[in-house]
Formats: sequence, structure tokens, C-alpha cells
Amino acid sequence: MLNEYRRKLDRIDDAILRLFSERMDVIERIGRYKRENHLAPQDSDREREMLERLCAEVPDNRRNAVRALYRSILAISKARQGFLNTNIVLIGMPGSGKTSVARHLSAILSRPIASTDEAVEARIGSTIEAMFRTQGEAAFRAVEAEVVRALSSVWGSIIATGGGTVLSEENRRVLRQNSRIYYVRRPLDSLDTAGRPLSQGEGALERLYAQRHAIYESFADVQLDGADDYRRTAQAIADEFSARFSV
Repeated sequence: MLNEYRRKLDRIDDAILRLFSERMDVIERIGRYKRENHLAPQDSDREREMLERLCAEVPDNRRNAVRALYRSILAISKARQGFLNTNIVLIGMPGSGKTSVARHLSAILSRPIASTDEAVEARIGSTIEAMFRTQGEAAFRAVEAEVVRALSSVWGSIIATGGGTVLSEENRRVLRQNSRIYYVRRPLDSLDTAGRPLSQGEGALERLYAQRHAIYESFADVQLDGADDYRRTAQAIADEFSARFSV
């Protein structure tokens, strides 16, 4: 008799595992749909209604167990949707390799990537260096702010920011709404300064670093040493991000 009960439990557990796997597949499809249609990742009202309905369908002596079970399931579902929909934002000094890290990270996590600098150049139809010469930094920052708003509206992406993007409090607010922020550090003497107008001239990098480092540190959720191994840096970000949304 005991073995018969155990076999029955095995069949029930197999069914639960199969249904849980199906549920997570649906959760991922819902997450993608919400991301594509710019809907809120979480729906607290629906979760509350679901718990009330399920608890109403079981005897009183099992309601606490059902409530605990489904709260655990909802926590796993929320973590998965958070993983799918939260943006990864890379910040740091100009030339620190953020775009290169982003490309490797995209391959690891199968996520779309965007660069604020590349998006600005696509919008203005010229290089940032040329825009600085002809229109000045203020004009560039205005376009950059528009780009930040546009890129931040696409959930589940990787955004490599320009070195000065997060100097703006408004840009930081927009990026913070649905992102995890990673500060990619690199020694000043190994930064690539080509085509970066604010990095030119004797002592320019040192002055920029002095102005920005504290902002990078305070805004970042995680700080990493980029060095020259972009893939290793990308893997470290992927590992930390995945662990952040595990249950």
C-alpha cells in the first residue's frame, strides 16, 4: 500500500513539474509581450485576485498552505520577468570599452544592444566630434537626453552610455527606472581617446575623471574592473545579473 501511495505521489510530482515548466513558458511569453507593448512588468491587482480565487476554492485548513505555495510561485515568476525586462546599463569613462563589453554581453544573454553615442550620431547624421565643433556641447547633450529617453523605453536591452551621459540628473532618473547599472572601470592610461572631444589635450582625462568618478560610483549598482578582457568583464556582468534575479 505504501509503495502504491509513493507511486501516486511520483505521478503527481511529475505532473506538477510539467505544469510548472509550462507556466514558466507562458510567463516568458507574457514578459516579451509586455516588453514589446510597453506594459508594466508587474500587475499587483491580478496577483491579489488570483490568490483570493485559489484560496476560496480550497478548505479552510489548506488555505495558508495554498497561499504560501502560490506566493513562492509568484516570486519565481516575478524574478524571471525581472530578468527578462530589466535593462543592463554600462557607464564609465570615455574609451573604457563599454560598447565592446556590451557586444560580448549581448552574445552571452541574447539581448539587443544600443549605444547612446551611436544613436546620437545616427540621429544627427554626423559624428559627435563634428557636432561639438559646430554646435557645442549643450546641443549634443540635448540630443543625448532624447536618445536616453528613447533607448530606456525598450525593456530587456543592454545600453552602453557615453562617458558624460550620467552627469545629467534627468538622464540618471530615466535610466534608473528599469535598469541595473554597471560601472566599467579601466586605467586612465589605457583609455581610447580617438574621436572623443572632451578627452583631448594634456590633463583632460584626469580632469574628466576627477569630475565624474564620484558620480559613476554613486549611481552604479555594481563596479567592475574592465581592463582589456572585454569578454571576461561581460561574463562577470552576466553572472551577477543572473544571480540578482534568481530565487
